[in-house]
Amino acid sequence: MSHIWDLHVDFYHLPRLSQMTESRFHRRQLHWRLPAAHTALILVDVWSEHYITTHLARGAQITRERIAPLMRAFSDRGGQVIHAPSPSCEPRYAHLVPEEAGPRRPSAPADLWPPSEFRAKTGDYADLARPQDDRDEEFERIIVERGVIEEVEPAEGDQVIFDGDQLHRLLSARQVHTLFYVGFAANMCVLHRDYGMRAMAGRGYDVVLVRDATTAIEMADTVDEFSITDATARDVEVGVGYTITTADLLRAGESA
Repeated sequence: MSHIWDLHVDFYHLPRLSQMTESRFHRRQLHWRLPAAHTALILVDVWSEHYITTHLARGAQITRERIAPLMRAFSDRGGQVIHAPSPSCEPRYAHLVPEEAGPRRPSAPADLWPPSEFRAKTGDYADLARPQDDRDEEFERIIVERGVIEEVEPAEGDQVIFDGDQLHRLLSARQVHTLFYVGFAANMCVLHRDYGMRAMAGRGYDVVLVRDATTAIEMADTVDEFSITDATARDVEVGVGYTITTADLLRAGESA
């Protein structure tokens, strides 16, 4: 049986007309009917541990309440579920990379300009650097030992990739063209990894942020209102792709 996602995605419409005002830029919706076999749920950095405890707590709740049900829905309907943890997790999950994804590409050689000392803010450029705090032992342990949170940790038969080339090769082999993103952090890895939303949109894919299945790393003056999380979703809707809620996506599958 072939399954269909019958859903609406949100975006901001910016008419390309003269004499426009920003008050005329409204959120709109598109109605999509998508074969589930051509869609994938991309899980970005769903960490088991994080040095920012408040962010980790929000992420754990989102994972249990929203990401896990979406994984089941995609699997049940014939969509792809693809884990995209940091390349630092490769030793832990490399055996789960599908054959179609191929190997992770080697690091590119460093450019000659800007100078390496400028990029590292050392030598003559040290005064330009942001302040750096010493990392404590627990921070270092978390970075080395963290994996994917237990509730959604990939196991035998699951799919894992570590860079954008691997993801692109896998999607091409499976004929997937529409990517639904969940995971963390909304304003960092979800958007900016080479397997993140901006990079994959640049490759021609439709990308959709499940906006209540993610959260940003907030700051002292934004955490009470989750302002960065909200701004990130709007940024996606303006110039990257689309957004949807978990409930609407789950209903889209049930009603098809």
